[in-house]
Amino acid sequence: MKQFLFLFILLSLFKISSQSARAQGSITGTLQDAASKQPIGYATAALLSGPDSAIVASTLVGGDGGFTLSPVAEGKYALKISFVGYATRVVPNIVLTSAKPKANLGVIQLRAASTQLQAVEIVGQREQVEYALDRRVYNVGQDLSTVGGTAVDVMQNVPSVTVDQEGTVSMRGTSNITILIDGKPSALSGLGLDQIPASTIERVEVITNPSSKYDPSGTGGVLNIILKKEKQRGLNGMASANAGLGGRYNTSLNLNYRFGKLNLFSNYDFRHDIRKGTGRQFRTNYTDNPPFQAQESRNTYTFGNHNLRFGADYQLTESQSLTGSVLYRFGYRDNESTSFYRYLNPAQSLDSTSLRNSAGNEDRRLWEYALSYRKTFQEAGRELTADAVFNVEREPGYEEFGWRFYKADGSPSQLTPATVQQNYALEQEREFSLQADYVNPIGEKGKWEAGYRTTFEREDSDVRAFDLNARTGFFENSLGRTNHFVYDEWVHALYGNYGNVFKKFSYQLGARLEQTNIITNQVTQRKRNKQDYLNLFPSLFLTYEFSEEQKVQTSYSRRIDRPGTRQLNPFLDISDPYNQRQGNPNLNPEFIDSYEVNYLRFWDHATVTGTVFYRKMTNVVQQLRETRDDPVYQSVSFATYQNFADGQSYGVELTASADPTSWLRLNANASGFNYSINSSSRGVANASRVSWTGRLNSNVTLPYKTEVQLSLYYRSPTVMVQGERSGMFTTSLSARKEVFKGKGNIILRVQDIFDTMRFDSYSFGNRGEVKTFEETSRYKPQSQLVYLGFSYRFGNNRSQKPEREKQDNNSVPSEGEGAGQY
Repeated sequence: MKQFLFLFILLSLFKISSQSARAQGSITGTLQDAASKQPIGYATAALLSGPDSAIVASTLVGGDGGFTLSPVAEGKYALKISFVGYATRVVPNIVLTSAKPKANLGVIQLRAASTQLQAVEIVGQREQVEYALDRRVYNVGQDLSTVGGTAVDVMQNVPSVTVDQEGTVSMRGTSNITILIDGKPSALSGLGLDQIPASTIERVEVITNPSSKYDPSGTGGVLNIILKKEKQRGLNGMASANAGLGGRYNTSLNLNYRFGKLNLFSNYDFRHDIRKGTGRQFRTNYTDNPPFQAQESRNTYTFGNHNLRFGADYQLTESQSLTGSVLYRFGYRDNESTSFYRYLNPAQSLDSTSLRNSAGNEDRRLWEYALSYRKTFQEAGRELTADAVFNVEREPGYEEFGWRFYKADGSPSQLTPATVQQNYALEQEREFSLQADYVNPIGEKGKWEAGYRTTFEREDSDVRAFDLNARTGFFENSLGRTNHFVYDEWVHALYGNYGNVFKKFSYQLGARLEQTNIITNQVTQRKRNKQDYLNLFPSLFLTYEFSEEQKVQTSYSRRIDRPGTRQLNPFLDISDPYNQRQGNPNLNPEFIDSYEVNYLRFWDHATVTGTVFYRKMTNVVQQLRETRDDPVYQSVSFATYQNFADGQSYGVELTASADPTSWLRLNANASGFNYSINSSSRGVANASRVSWTGRLNSNVTLPYKTEVQLSLYYRSPTVMVQGERSGMFTTSLSARKEVFKGKGNIILRVQDIFDTMRFDSYSFGNRGEVKTFEETSRYKPQSQLVYLGFSYRFGNNRSQKPEREKQDNNSVPSEGEGAGQY
């Protein structure tokens, strides 16, 4: 009841504020790249007085290129716009009067700055990383090291983000993050980032502390992947092809045709990839047999996918537009792996061995249907949007395992017979979401916004297992491994935000109320579980602007991470008998209170941002491992999931970019944090350790329209609940050469030049105060790769005039945007 009352009071304040607001003078406009017609975000717009050119007001342009200066008194002004890589633009003779207190400057185009240095022609480019108080914007097109790669390669260069050997993305030490596509949840974000070609991505927005407007799932924050989309008249497109050593290649074709009120777009891409890796483990058992166990493994994954997407934008009226799209994806994946085990006695002499082989394949088919509606009003900034998305995914798969056991002399074991197993799996997922958002400006600098969102998701996993009967030669159903699990989740959300400006202070406060209903059904074991909970997620943002060159922001938000199906499924998974795992259907969601202080400083040729953050976590979900006795395999590792008491993470982050010369651009990021978990109540020692990451990208422009990029990345050792992960360093080098008068590019990329990418870890287990095992492991992927690629852009360069095309609506708006442009 208190949560509903809080939201009612908040929305009432919006209404009172809107009634008491009074109109004041304002100047608005939109920045655009003169060549590409793309929006230019995060530039500086300074308003100068007519008589003495003194700065009257200033603002940081929003991510969509739009800006507003207010309140502005009557008078004559000039507007100065500056941004690194572009020539400074001055718009003169801006006059505000009592009869005309508002001035809309429309589209203001900036041209790339160019200078001549001996024989080298230096042309200004959009920065690889752009900065705002609440986010980092990573422009993929400026990163040569991602050509021919996937979204995983993109994420490895994004500030604040790390990627492990399985492609899991983390931000500041946590993998519990929300991934959006074009500002909205999408089936693409759930497929795995290695399924999204880097060539289709325009930029990535990193938002570590989003407001109550956005889904609070993902305790680490939000990654918003913006896909490319043409904004030019006529037929436009780009074709590309890339090939790498070891059977890697991909192609793509993007087409866009715009005429009148209609815009048609489509893209197709195909990817084939082969990835190999080796691993080894050594386990010491203190309480079980055998005392020592060593494992060596090799794996090969062959996968590919075809993606086809097409859609249309239609301008219903001057103020209303409709967008629809359909996505079809077909993917395949084959895998082969071999694991060799050696079992040693107390003297570490060989006692016995075993060999385990597995091979399998799976297909994946996905259909996604999306429809969006947008309505604007005469009052600038007032907007109503609605989105509906429905997707269906079907993934059948087959896998076969063979396990043979031998004595120390290599002869077959008579105690443990050979086994052959087969699994037939069918994974199906359906998801539907409906969302409506309304934004209403208040006066010249304030706004309130409200919205509703409902989502329904069903995940159905049906695994049928069979064992080979050595006597009959036929496969028989294995009831101990047959597993059918269904997960249903329904979330209803209502939110409201209000923001405004008082002199140099800007603020935004909001709240989101969510009702969650979850039903899990372990069909095989007839175990059904239900969870319902109502939660309130407040947020607060305060900003102070010292000058147009420096600003500071403090923020707070509350977030949630709901357990996944693998964590909830109570079925005992023994597909690898030596590494068994079981979910826990009684897990509660994890909550986090996130606090941040951000500082932003601009110079003519450099930008620096600093962040101090603190996160308080409750009901932390972590994996617990222990050893257990087994009648066949003697000692096995058993893993399950539990809610630990609490945890915390705090640290600092520094990001900087600079153009020290006209031919050199630098981008650097360093993040240090302490991640600790209080797990003593579960009989596990508390875990705490300082970890940090650092990356540096340097771009050098050479003669003959050639550019070279060197990328360095280091990740320090990282804490785990029962162990730690070692540090890692890697280096990549890329070169790009423009051809065909700038319409084509030839790119050469060498990844992990010194072959230093590897993933080492140490883990242990306890029973009470007694240590039961220790284990060291290493996984070495085939990371040293060479790619050669070519891309060609074709089409009409004439820009479209309708107002709606001046904006990029896929960005997540800056916190406080419209409540004083930060």
